[in-house]
Amino acid sequence: MATEHGGERERAAELLFGARPPDVGSADEWRREIREAFRRRALETHPDRSAALGRSEAALAREFRQLFEAYQVLSRLGPAPGAPRAADPRQPKASQDHVHCGTVPRRPLLFAEFLYYSGRVSWRNLVEAVAWQRRQRPAIGRIAVEWGHLSEDEVREILERRRREGSGGEPFGEYARRQGFLSRAQLLALLGRQRRLQRRIGQFFVEAGLIGQGEVLSFEDDLNRHNARYCRSA
Repeated sequence: MATEHGGERERAAELLFGARPPDVGSADEWRREIREAFRRRALETHPDRSAALGRSEAALAREFRQLFEAYQVLSRLGPAPGAPRAADPRQPKASQDHVHCGTVPRRPLLFAEFLYYSGRVSWRNLVEAVAWQRRQRPAIGRIAVEWGHLSEDEVREILERRRREGSGGEPFGEYARRQGFLSRAQLLALLGRQRRLQRRIGQFFVEAGLIGQGEVLSFEDDLNRHNARYCRSA
């Protein structure tokens, strides 16, 4: 059984962290590490990014589900047994305030990602901007009720079923589609409406004083040229 769990843990850790899982000294540190890793990876695989990445929403949805399942496995099993290695005092600790100093990735990016990879904002700024936008975006369930795709009772049933299954990290719309409450076409229409109603993420950086209002259009132009270049080469 231990070997079986070890293999399951190893596969999940490789999916979430890559080749090198973090060394941690406590259960709290482990939970924090997997939570932050899931958030980072979710930015790369969320179905909402299908247009920007030039990939199918179905493929991204499969990858996102795999990541969430890996997150659940690591939450349940914890880190590999054995004493953690002591941290090397010569190695600086990773910081959420890290500012990217390398080149901009040669792939399509979202606005907040472009600011981060351009070295204009930190990783913390990027995460805060994404959280800000998600907090103020209208709920898919609410839009579905307004459009007559779901009843309020069905929304409550979906939320309760998702909670019982421990699938809280899966987006409401994707879970509802997978459970047969929404069709793929309905979900795509709902996501489009949600994106049109939510505030543009650039406004977060303006309100936080990180960029000027007049810079938003300039960055958007630079981003459009970048994405057009790599969409053509994809």
